[in-house]
Amino acid sequence: MTEHYLSTESTGSMKKHYGGGLPLADVTALLIDEELCLNLRGRSLSCQACAKQCTFGALELSADAVALHAENCRACGACLSACPTGVFRLSNFSPADFLQALKGEKETHLHCSISGGKDEDLHLPCLQLLDARLLAAAFAEGTEIFHLTGLGHCERCHKGNAINHMLATQNRLQQWFGAESAPRMVVAAIPLTEWLKDHHRDEKQTRISRRQFFYQAGMRAAASASHYSTPAVNDDDTSLAPQAFHQTNSRHQRAVEYQSLLAACVSELPWRENEIPWHGRSINDKCNACLACAQRCPSGALYAEQSDAGRGISFEMSLCTDCSLCAQVCPMGAIERKRAKDAADVMATRSMLMYRHYRTCQHCARGFLPQTGDERLCPTCKNEQALENEWLAQCTQ
Repeated sequence: MTEHYLSTESTGSMKKHYGGGLPLADVTALLIDEELCLNLRGRSLSCQACAKQCTFGALELSADAVALHAENCRACGACLSACPTGVFRLSNFSPADFLQALKGEKETHLHCSISGGKDEDLHLPCLQLLDARLLAAAFAEGTEIFHLTGLGHCERCHKGNAINHMLATQNRLQQWFGAESAPRMVVAAIPLTEWLKDHHRDEKQTRISRRQFFYQAGMRAAASASHYSTPAVNDDDTSLAPQAFHQTNSRHQRAVEYQSLLAACVSELPWRENEIPWHGRSINDKCNACLACAQRCPSGALYAEQSDAGRGISFEMSLCTDCSLCAQVCPMGAIERKRAKDAADVMATRSMLMYRHYRTCQHCARGFLPQTGDERLCPTCKNEQALENEWLAQCTQ
């Protein structure tokens, strides 16, 4: 049995995992930026989306690390679209370049790494890299029909089975746009759902030996790998050095590419009512201006604004993936979530959710951030005054 082993190289806080065990054309670098992980930022195991998506149990999550069991990883890329904060990237796949390669053509033929195909067709490491956001962005640019080549091999593929993933992706697109308006997925000239019925009924599929299967997979990968290979990160980037968690740069933020590509064309899509997949944030009066939510936000949707005059929190909805980390880390329960009404909400410019001007305490003359507009004493002096009043009240009894 041929295993797809990975070796690990560390460059700063970025871990690179290089595929091996199959022909050189199938070698892929999986990059893990664990500082963006919700579990590390929130210091609790609150998200396991990538591990649940991984068929082979290659990912192990904790509040301290995103660990990869290299011997189990197949470099399929299923974790990329599953992660709400963009922790994972593949060296030979870029969502933005994928859209550019489609060129807005009405129909496109998408091939996985073992399905072969014509030179002009688009080749991906695995169809599990696709999700509803990416295909919706392609739909906005003019692509209405996606021919999925290779699904017939999925149940025997070394990268795992993409059939259920693609079915879920189609269902999400139909939820967003309606069955009649949504882009279509086609397998062997048959709509995906109808093909699935025939696929499950057919008990007379041609069987090949495992050796022959991997031989064909290797030959097809070697023939098609050059069609789609884009670097995900500069190998010389050592700006992020390994650090203990308490030293981690909490301002490290990066937009999630799948989400940003959809946001860029949100106004061009035929959304059904109340189906735009964005939620906004607001901050109520309980906020104490600690800025924890903004400093921990992985995507930069929330951003901590600080100056000599005061501090605040701004928000840009188009960057938000609704990961809910902000509500999790807020000590005051001040974060409120609300659904976007329309595309205009999503594309609104960054706005200030909260801002507090520094004020001089009337008692000690030190600067402080008032929680309400009528506060004139800093928290320390306010507490001391409350203790004095309590003591005087007891003395007069």
